[in-house]
Amino acid sequence: MSSYDLGMLRVFVLVYETGSVTHASERLFISQPSVSYTLRKLRAHFGDTLFQRKGHRLEPTRLAHELYPKLRHLLESLDDIMETPGEFSPAVSSRRFRLRMTDVGVSGLLPSILRSVRSQAPGVTLEVESLNLSTVLHDLRTGAADAAICTTRLDESDIRRDLLFNQEYVGLCAADHPRISEEPALGAYEDEEHVAVATSTGHTALDVRVRELGINRRVSVVIPTFSSLPDLLEGSELVSYAPTGVASRLIRRHEVRSFRLPFDVPLTQVAMYTLRRDLPAADLEWLRSTLMSSVQTRHTQAPNSVRVAGGFT
Repeated sequence: MSSYDLGMLRVFVLVYETGSVTHASERLFISQPSVSYTLRKLRAHFGDTLFQRKGHRLEPTRLAHELYPKLRHLLESLDDIMETPGEFSPAVSSRRFRLRMTDVGVSGLLPSILRSVRSQAPGVTLEVESLNLSTVLHDLRTGAADAAICTTRLDESDIRRDLLFNQEYVGLCAADHPRISEEPALGAYEDEEHVAVATSTGHTALDVRVRELGINRRVSVVIPTFSSLPDLLEGSELVSYAPTGVASRLIRRHEVRSFRLPFDVPLTQVAMYTLRRDLPAADLEWLRSTLMSSVQTRHTQAPNSVRVAGGFT
């Protein structure tokens, strides 16, 4: 037990999160030599280099990646226990919450989220950044993000998943497209040139289904977000797709229309992800419940439906 202390563990966690001895020392208000000395003790204790310099950063080894979530979880639990008791009061809080969302989430979900937050906590700030699937788990674990909303399923034991709603996909084309009907046959669909949206957005269901069925989809361009679809579809003969919620907004604002896809695409689940904690923090529990209620209420009262072939989907 005498071979380590909590200070050493905090050094490890901050070096992992910042990738820098300098930044870790600044956050801990100790000298850089003290951080370096502690790293040497940690390396001797674990029998591993833990961090290797690559350029200007210290990159964690495999063992460091395995240790980090456990040690951060341990320190958070201890901090929660030792915190001065008190309840989170949304009405007077000036807390800053950090969210990760795709452009689809920002345009479709953020307005209702913001209204709900502002009505309960007018002094709270929401800091929203684009969701990056390659870093979102790290962001949640390090506290760089308090919550993330996306379609890609994140199955990790230390991450909590709350289902928000299911969504379908429809085809999209210019309002005056000369060949695509409201219910095109598969052959007609395959004959057209297509715009695809990058799978980094998390919207992969259609791409996966196309590969599974061996559908010949001739993709002319891949774009990073759904928001730029109207600029490419209006006045052209390209076709694309979108979640029903996105499609309904684009149809209202642009000269585009939807059509029924000539093959089944499984429903996609949109979920919220937060760091799992043994001792719930009142502020983060409030955020989680507020996000869930605002999004689910929106989808219950005003479902994202678009008219296709005389009906709704």
